[in-house]
Amino acid sequence: MVVLVPRDWIALLKRMAYDALLRWKAAAKRKVLLVDGARQIGKTFLIEEFARNEYASYIKIDFLNDARAVELLGKAQDARQVVEMVSLISGKPLGDRKTLLFFDEVQKAQNIVTISKYLLEDGRFDVVMSGSMLGVELTEVKSFPVGYMTILHMYPLTFEEFCWAQNVPQMVLDSAGVGNGGPGAISDEVHGKLIDLFRLYLVIGGMPEAVQTYLDSSHDLSAVREVLNDLVRLYRKDIAKYANGRSLQVKAIYDEIPQQLAKENKRFQLNSLRKQARYERFANDFAWLVGAKTALKAVNVTEPKFMLARTEESSRFKLYAHDCGMLMSRNPIEVAADVLAGAKSVNFGAVYENFVAQELAAAGVKLRYYHNNRRGEVDFVVETNEAQVLPIEVKSGKDYKIHSALNNLLSADEFGISEAVVLSEFAAREKEKCGKVVSYLPLYSISSLTKRLNADVGAFERPSEARTSLRVDPPTW
Repeated sequence: MVVLVPRDWIALLKRMAYDALLRWKAAAKRKVLLVDGARQIGKTFLIEEFARNEYASYIKIDFLNDARAVELLGKAQDARQVVEMVSLISGKPLGDRKTLLFFDEVQKAQNIVTISKYLLEDGRFDVVMSGSMLGVELTEVKSFPVGYMTILHMYPLTFEEFCWAQNVPQMVLDSAGVGNGGPGAISDEVHGKLIDLFRLYLVIGGMPEAVQTYLDSSHDLSAVREVLNDLVRLYRKDIAKYANGRSLQVKAIYDEIPQQLAKENKRFQLNSLRKQARYERFANDFAWLVGAKTALKAVNVTEPKFMLARTEESSRFKLYAHDCGMLMSRNPIEVAADVLAGAKSVNFGAVYENFVAQELAAAGVKLRYYHNNRRGEVDFVVETNEAQVLPIEVKSGKDYKIHSALNNLLSADEFGISEAVVLSEFAAREKEKCGKVVSYLPLYSISSLTKRLNADVGAFERPSEARTSLRVDPPTW
């Protein structure tokens, strides 16, 4: 089925991935582009917006809703046959590189992934492919076109993208370290508004439909919560549909994420699934959730030294939700109200950590943490572009300057750690601990920090309740 979709609501949300698409188009030797990401994060809408704006015309083949296209293109053996079949399906002749070929939901027609290299060699068309759960569904690709394809991973809206949707001036974002700049001197008023917006983001999250619902519903968070609950149900249905004979186990893991994060150490306890459970028994189930981009996995490292991958412990890990709004929707509505109010009596460590995990993942940073029975636990350890290890602590209360595990790492000469970061709701400042620099940064400035980090994957390669009235307006600028 060829779909010519008019401008849709999701196109109103500015996405960083659009710039990545522009860079791909501007490349002298561009390859086939495969856009990967979780369900309902706006891949299709963004690509169509890009096609409308940047090409004279485009043709979209939707394999999810067009069984005939799956059948016809599944038989194609070379570029000529693909072009003939696409022309037949669309009912129009194909032009030159002014026309974009867009194959959507390619997991339903996996042969097109293999033969896309022939379209690249043909050279007449730019080709973009997209799909959901590609990490678990592209199992029947006979030959993945290595060297012929560029992969762009998309995630839910980051906090900066969320701020764009709220019309926060870019100058404000840059000066606060949310945009391109590093955290600078900003007024208490601006800091307070950004913290309010950060708390709002924790409740809404970055799923495009949830963000747009907030904008279109006069800031009704109960309407947003209904959207988020629907998305959770959709994800659980996807598990039942696609996880084959292990759907019950995968669903059990997915359902356990909020409870596991609420625990003090937040490490996923396998005995929550079955008494005396062993990781090997469930390893593929965890891999399914991560491959579907439905969960984010942070693994423990036993030694916080550069080349952290050397000491990863795959069986010791934390499992975060891929979107903090969807995570919050799985908690009682009172929790969301407490987060918005910044209630001092509640520990928000779990959702704050989930936010940081989201932002790091969207920047392509591998998620790792450090736990040692003697030294303690540090929430995240990451590698910088200068081949250094940077420990990051996430704090949710006034005691953000108390971090004994972080001090233990800084004082251990054998690790060679020269600095550390503490993220909290408080304004930016620096202090010296154990002879090393500790940067205390507001949580909303995480995006400026990610620019210093080594990305494993670059920009290419994030029961129904009764409806109640809950309206919260964003800060005005």
